[in-house]
Amino acid sequence: MLKSMISTIVTKRMQKKLKDSTIDEESIKDVLKEIRISFLDADVNLDVTKKLIKNIKDKCVGTIVSPDENPDDVVLKIIKEELVEILGKNTSKIDYNKKPLKIMMVGLQGSGKTTTCGKIANYAKTKESKKPLLVALDIYRPAAIEQLKTLSKEVDVDFYEKGKSDPVKISKEALHIGEKNKNDVIIFDTAGRLQTNEELMKELINIKKIVKPDEILLVVDGMAGQDIINVANEFNSKLKLTGLVITKLDSNARAGAALSLTSILNVPIKLIGTGEKINELDVFHPDRMADRILGLGDMLTLAEKASENVDEKNLKKTIQKMLSGKMDLEDLMLQMKEFQKIGSMNSIMSMIPGANKLSEDKIYHAEEKMKVWEVLLSSMTLEERRNPSLLKRNANRRARIIRGSGRKPDELNKLLSQWEKTSKNMEQVGRLVKKGQLNNLMKEMNPSNFKM
Repeated sequence: MLKSMISTIVTKRMQKKLKDSTIDEESIKDVLKEIRISFLDADVNLDVTKKLIKNIKDKCVGTIVSPDENPDDVVLKIIKEELVEILGKNTSKIDYNKKPLKIMMVGLQGSGKTTTCGKIANYAKTKESKKPLLVALDIYRPAAIEQLKTLSKEVDVDFYEKGKSDPVKISKEALHIGEKNKNDVIIFDTAGRLQTNEELMKELINIKKIVKPDEILLVVDGMAGQDIINVANEFNSKLKLTGLVITKLDSNARAGAALSLTSILNVPIKLIGTGEKINELDVFHPDRMADRILGLGDMLTLAEKASENVDEKNLKKTIQKMLSGKMDLEDLMLQMKEFQKIGSMNSIMSMIPGANKLSEDKIYHAEEKMKVWEVLLSSMTLEERRNPSLLKRNANRRARIIRGSGRKPDELNKLLSQWEKTSKNMEQVGRLVKKGQLNNLMKEMNPSNFKM
């Protein structure tokens, strides 16, 4: 995703004091230059970038900064407003109140279309209390039908296919099946191609005539380059898209081309894929995405994900044990599993303010370290996890864990050392909380002192 850290650019380039209380063209010249380079590097469409830079410049120049305002904050506010405008202004959600809600999924092969069908079915079932039906219309790609069938079993929703029959007839039959089974959401997984062609478009147009879908969603790979704009234009001109789904936004994809589409097509981004798991699908919020691009994080989405996936009772219990210095390795293992439910390390870090200053290498190593710890912890007995002192006193136990996990002695030593250090630190925090001195500790803590 865009990792340009616009907030850092603005802060660095706006350090010079303004000659007076008004922002002039000279004051923001370097800021605009760096933002332009950053967006083009992220593969944002050239015309969209030009429009964005012009609008920021027009709004900034002549803006009066009051004595109690920081010029950085004023410029960042304007940039955010323009980013939100480019990304689609308001959140555009799918209306699940329609009965039945008919969703036609379209896109090129490899965009993640079939997987997204499964994710939407899961979302409709778990978050909207619906009874979805997945319909397999991709009769050309090898194993496409089997993939959708597997996803339907994973999500535990209804599934309909008729092998390699005519997709138009299958879609018509599916409507009757859906009515009979009282499915209130019907998701049609249409065929994709490596590139658009006349034959594909005719088939999709005919399916549209039969289904009369409420939503026609184009699935776009976040790693796609500028050519996706022509592809999206063709889908939109022939089918009149109602929305976009951007996949792989948890990856190292620059995503600039995909995020340019709303401004070019005037079609809203409705959903984003944030990971490979079936539950890693989010509603797209333009203002939250703007914050991420600016490097300001997205704590609201992170809080929502945590509340949906983390067991609150277990979390409170663990925090109490941590603050009393009684946290054991079993608690660590449980919390690592809870953490993984929220999403990948990359997606979580993108939502924490300032965390995208961390290099991709550091995030990768942190994620790899967690995987190693999980293997080591799984190789311990429950007694050992609950009483880690047993491992200190018994070399045979440590040797057995190393053999069983296939890891190195140094990795086990680092795990035990880090756990012990963290446990002591948290016990100290607990004592300060009791004394009401936590604020003093927070002032002394500098994020730059912490290593991943």
